[in-house]
Amino acid sequence: MVIRMDQRVRKTFSVAIIFMLLVGGIVIEKTQTLETFMLKGPAKINQYKIDAIFNDESKKIMCNQTTEYVNNTKEDLDKVYFHIYPNAFSKREYAPFEKKEMTQAYPNGFNEGYIDIKNVLSSKKKLQYEVKGEKNDILEIKLNEKIKPGDSVPIDFKYNVKLPNSLGRFGYGDNTVNVTNWFPIACVNDSRGWNLKSYEAIGDPFYSETSDFDVNLLLPRKYKLANTGIVVNDKYDEKKKMYEIEAKNVRDFAFVMSKDFDIARGRSKGVSINTYNLNKNLAHKSTEVAEDSIRIFSDLFGKYPYKGFSVVASDFYIGGMEYPMLVMIDQSLYNEKNKFLLEYVIAHEAAHQWWYSVVGNDEISEPWLDEALTEYSTVLYFENKYGKDTAEKLMKTMEVQSKSYRSENIFKPTTDYKNSTDYSLNVYTKGAVALHNVRKEVGDKVFFSTLKEYYNKNKHQNVNGRVFVDLWNSKGVDIDKIISECK
Repeated sequence: MVIRMDQRVRKTFSVAIIFMLLVGGIVIEKTQTLETFMLKGPAKINQYKIDAIFNDESKKIMCNQTTEYVNNTKEDLDKVYFHIYPNAFSKREYAPFEKKEMTQAYPNGFNEGYIDIKNVLSSKKKLQYEVKGEKNDILEIKLNEKIKPGDSVPIDFKYNVKLPNSLGRFGYGDNTVNVTNWFPIACVNDSRGWNLKSYEAIGDPFYSETSDFDVNLLLPRKYKLANTGIVVNDKYDEKKKMYEIEAKNVRDFAFVMSKDFDIARGRSKGVSINTYNLNKNLAHKSTEVAEDSIRIFSDLFGKYPYKGFSVVASDFYIGGMEYPMLVMIDQSLYNEKNKFLLEYVIAHEAAHQWWYSVVGNDEISEPWLDEALTEYSTVLYFENKYGKDTAEKLMKTMEVQSKSYRSENIFKPTTDYKNSTDYSLNVYTKGAVALHNVRKEVGDKVFFSTLKEYYNKNKHQNVNGRVFVDLWNSKGVDIDKIISECK
């Protein structure tokens, strides 16, 4: 999820950590009951085929999409639901930013974004649909015929997407065009029913199934493209360029464009590394961190399952954000002053490729499940690269922050936190401290073998907190007791 590096968090975090690292002589550098619901990996996965044309002048994307939707429930379905996230940007009061951040998100003033659904069909027959949700960001589609468990139905969409002039996940600034959470994506239907939560301001309000994507993008030729998946073919003339992209076993599809990218390339553990930089002086550093992240996390948790990984400098004020095979990094971190933070954020977002991209979860109801693991994985990155002393100093900083901030618990949904600071100090910081305590209690052998088992058993599925806790309990580890001591 987003690692927020706003001024307050960035200053507090960087001063505390850098002080402890430099002073140490290192140079760089009773618990709440967990919600239980049944989850199982789908026998078949949804298929998305999208043709999209980007109009640079209007900042609109004209799209045709076919989704082969698979009913992986045990019941017949007469309707299905899709998230249409761009509508969360259609009104100022909907915008998924905290009030104090609106100026940062919209430096030129509020500018709308939206998705305009033109038509929905199945087998050339019109389907009835209705835009719903607190922010008009849910699409309910009534099917002409029920689909039985295990069966699928093709759904064709025609729509236009308008990008806002916004420096968040979705929008454009002076340097980049960020196209994320932009197309109709199927809502998850688990044992709780349909998950129809809106695009909120705190945390990452996303929950999706692993799917296959075939995407054709027609873009102005001046743009360089960073994307989920692999470009399997491209064609171009003087003004336009067509990209044919395949992305298999991913839970979302995102892309970022800029005419100013300086692209550096590397390789790690057989994975092609691409870094898209706006400050070429930091291109070597960002590539090095990406390579080291893939190597370290693959060794610790299990093999990275995709062919490529991209780190993309973006007009994105929040810090960093993960998508499958691609992470967005705030371009303002690419300077010598913020070199440590740049490395920290890239490593954090890279870890999300294991905890979110491959092993998925409901990031709204249980944000701790991927975020705590990812934050502690970031500490493990520094431990493996710079030594245990560096990692211990990072953990001491987090322990001090946890104790000085009288937080509640790490198990709440994103919507129950007061603000992003409250959320971050609970879910990220306290979560990492809790996992560090688990490691100290059980020892490295059990700790890392259990995380490898968790990763390998749950690849390309969605899990919940109970799955995570039950795995530890099966090893004779009372993880509930250990975590409760961090409260």
